[in-house]
Amino acid sequence: MRNSGSPRDPRQSINAGLIGVPGGALKLTTPALVIDLAAMRENLRRMMRQCRDAGMALRPHGKTHKCSAIAREQIAAGAVGICATTGREAIAYAQARLPGLLVTTPIVQRAHIETLAALHRTGADITLVFDTIQNITEWEVALTGAERAMPAFVDLDLGMERTGVASVAAAVELAQRLRQSSALAYAGLQGYSGRVQHILPFAERRRVYLGQIERLRHTLAALMAAGLQPPVVSGGGTGTFAIDVEHGLYTESQAGSYALMDVDYDVVELFPDRANPYRFALYLRTSVVSANQPHHVSINAGFKSLSTDGPLPRVRSGHWPGATYDFFGDEFGLIAVAERIKRPAVGDLVDIEVSHCDPTINLHDYVHVLDGDTVVDIWPVDARGVL
Repeated sequence: MRNSGSPRDPRQSINAGLIGVPGGALKLTTPALVIDLAAMRENLRRMMRQCRDAGMALRPHGKTHKCSAIAREQIAAGAVGICATTGREAIAYAQARLPGLLVTTPIVQRAHIETLAALHRTGADITLVFDTIQNITEWEVALTGAERAMPAFVDLDLGMERTGVASVAAAVELAQRLRQSSALAYAGLQGYSGRVQHILPFAERRRVYLGQIERLRHTLAALMAAGLQPPVVSGGGTGTFAIDVEHGLYTESQAGSYALMDVDYDVVELFPDRANPYRFALYLRTSVVSANQPHHVSINAGFKSLSTDGPLPRVRSGHWPGATYDFFGDEFGLIAVAERIKRPAVGDLVDIEVSHCDPTINLHDYVHVLDGDTVVDIWPVDARGVL
């Protein structure tokens, strides 16, 4: 764990003195990333109900929020664990002793291998994924003398061509190699496709994804024929959840963005027969810093506060009707306001719905947890960064 007084210690936050103060949420020094706690918990309950109705477990992806406190909320709501993508995320979550940690990317760098192997030896609950025999061998050396085997999944490329074994035969070979290992324990199969999650029309997303699901189906059949049926089949996401349920191949879902939501997923047709069921729980609270122009005002949140890899962030629905956001530089955003609407004044708060929650959260040290107008807590984004 990080030492007290580190840059991510909430006690060092400029807003720490507002915790528990009635109306404190309206006094935040901005730009401040905020979470509507009631909305987030409603999203968590909704996803858990959907998973239970489908007979699936939920191991949500922690890359969405990079925050151990949010992961604990998800586990308390019924999730079997949490996923991590990077070595940095995995180490932070393992240090926090989160149960059921699945590292969804092969860990190949020596420093990350050594650190995670040491955490495994001290009782951290870590499962790895592999897509090469070489990486298995590296980990077996690192785990020499460990008292218990580390669970391991075969990572299958469904068609994204990013990580994972590229053929059914390679998946079977890797599973056989894990079955023979004493340091690693064959525990499952992972298959995840990221790009397909954001195809906007449901029918088109389903069409593209169908071929990938068939690759997963063929791989499962081959593993079963070889006596290597995986105990866990993990994958899927918020964008493919309805399709994953339809095909019934996954035993657990890795959906993550449902918890907080963002503009990117809000424009995706997540279900074919109903509106998006998840509420916006994440906002960037900003302040107007200049209002000298007739048709727009400037706020204190630009490229350094909001990700730029999706659609434009949006002014929170109902906050300033008709207002729109655009980037205005590193530190500034432009809020254009409809002519008949009263313009925000200097010092007024403007809440922004973020474009893409994952990289936006990665820009911030804290999330401010709100219950109405009260800041009930400040949580460190303890898994952010790359090292």
